[in-house]
Amino acid sequence: MTYNEALAELEKILASLRADNCDVDTLAERTRRASQLLLECRRRLTRTEEELAKVLDELDSAIG
Repeated sequence: MTYNEALAELEKILASLRADNCDVDTLAERTRRASQLLLECRRRLTRTEEELAKVLDELDSAIG
């Protein structure tokens, strides 16, 4: 699953939770899935941030 796919699924879950007809029986399931997706998105963002910092450090070292 890509970051964008995870984000799209999160948006879909959020929309369903905001709907007046939110099914109480699936509330815990949707919340659990949203939590999993948020963790995965956070991991990907953190990993990307670390990779970018490494590339920029290497660039700084090469320039100066």
